[in-house]
Amino acid sequence: MNATEDYLPTDTTEEISQVLDLKNNNTMNLRTHPTVAEYYENMTAFLSLAIFVASMLTILNIAIFSTTVSRLRRHLSKPLLGPSIIMVSLYPIISVAALVTVLVPYSWFICHTVMHVMFMVGGPVFRTLLFRYVISEQNYVKETSMEAVQLNTPPCCCCCVCLPMVIPTKAKLCISRYMVWQMPFWQGSIMLVMNILYYRDIQLYRQVMYFFIPFIVCSIVLGAWSLQITVRMITKLRGDYQLRKKMFCLQLVVMLCKLQYLVLYDQLDGIKMGGEYPINHTVYKQTIINILILVEMVLVSMMVQSAYRTPIQVQIDEVNKEKEITRI
Repeated sequence: MNATEDYLPTDTTEEISQVLDLKNNNTMNLRTHPTVAEYYENMTAFLSLAIFVASMLTILNIAIFSTTVSRLRRHLSKPLLGPSIIMVSLYPIISVAALVTVLVPYSWFICHTVMHVMFMVGGPVFRTLLFRYVISEQNYVKETSMEAVQLNTPPCCCCCVCLPMVIPTKAKLCISRYMVWQMPFWQGSIMLVMNILYYRDIQLYRQVMYFFIPFIVCSIVLGAWSLQITVRMITKLRGDYQLRKKMFCLQLVVMLCKLQYLVLYDQLDGIKMGGEYPINHTVYKQTIINILILVEMVLVSMMVQSAYRTPIQVQIDEVNKEKEITRI
């Protein structure tokens, strides 16, 4: 009896450890990304259709981008041409990143980083474009005659109600510039570290990833706040340039590729999809999310094409007036 009593705890411990190992293996099978060879050897009809749809949507987005760039090159002056082309190119690059994620699921984190980088790059470029609409920052100060500017704009409209109006000076515009330019340096460094951690030690990545989130959020809020203030400033002089619409298109990069991605990534865990490794739940989940992003990027590209048409039309009218004057 004593011998059997001695063996009971050992047997129970072994059973518990086996159950825990099975649970861990099941979790890993659901979350692990397959290699390229495993992915294409076990291809399903759903994934084949998803690859075809993703390819067609990417080609459509590139076609919209090409049409937009051809119009910009015909009708924009050189100071506005470069930043405008960079701004409209953000969305086909995001589409290509989403397509690569569908083609190679293991590359999802790098592609997600590329989507995130598009906002970091778009912010400083858009600010440069805004002031080139009024020639320069110094020219803006001259044209407005040091008119005061409100600071209670989104995303800080609630917490900045008590802040006084600010007169834009050279030093204050420099602070506004730094608030935007900190995004590519600050967030770029964080995303580089996160990529190294993810592909070198995924367990360590899962332990520390939540510590990076507050820094990324603060950086995005500071940059977006400065851009919103700048848009409000330039709109007073160039109200017919649809600057708010352009800013909204830039903000959609964060909302669709970052916030929506994170929300759907958790929400779709409640729906059972896929099977065992290698074509598991994670592969199906990421495929659905990226197909949705591709559809949305086509719609946003059409909106961008409309938004960046307005300054072109103004310049065309000015050229036509000059031609009529020379004829007379």
